[in-house]
Amino acid sequence: MHVTDGLGFRSIMQESALSAEPCSVFNDEPLLYLFYGRPSYRVNSQILASAIRAYAPVCFVLKPGVVQSPKRVFPFDSGAFHNELFRASMHRKMQRDDFALEPDPASAQRLIKLFFGDNQSYYDNKPITSLDLPPLAFEASSYHALITDRQENVYDERISSIEIQIAEDLPLKGAVEAVVLPDAFLVREVVDSVSAIGADAIPYAFIDRLRPELYAATIYPIVKDYYRRRGYL
Repeated sequence: MHVTDGLGFRSIMQESALSAEPCSVFNDEPLLYLFYGRPSYRVNSQILASAIRAYAPVCFVLKPGVVQSPKRVFPFDSGAFHNELFRASMHRKMQRDDFALEPDPASAQRLIKLFFGDNQSYYDNKPITSLDLPPLAFEASSYHALITDRQENVYDERISSIEIQIAEDLPLKGAVEAVVLPDAFLVREVVDSVSAIGADAIPYAFIDRLRPELYAATIYPIVKDYYRRRGYL
């Protein structure tokens, strides 16, 4: 799943692809970031209340199995790890790459089965609270401590959102099955362009002067309902 804003959506539709862009966290490697199964990314989180529609989030729901050769897979938001938001749950010498999963699409499902049990629990961020992990599996224990933390903190559900990085552009046609976008964008031209890539346009209510990051709470249940209708949950 990939989340952008209105301006990014227009560019993506014009280019007919999700583009890999240089990432400072990984030495300016061109990377395309996705979250596995969740609309977790908070686009324009630094923007205050605004009626500027170009800031509104747009979510591309990708078809299962469309990413076959990821560059990297992490069990959390690697940017948050880079900014040391998770340090309280981990040994100070643990490094980001100690938590990397196999760069294989199946690794996400293996992690979900172990720490959440099923897709719905993963989507709802309800991890298994009691796990019998090997005593020397320190990284797994730290990850479990992180995702089961229920205290007020600076991090959100991205602590358990599986991050997938790919190193090339991803053409939209045949890869996207739905686009969740503001109802203000739902004009014939946009609907037709979404339909042309083989996807459904699913609207959410755009409200003037709402902070862009707050729409995550609106998009989550819309995507969940879509997943249920598709039989993914």
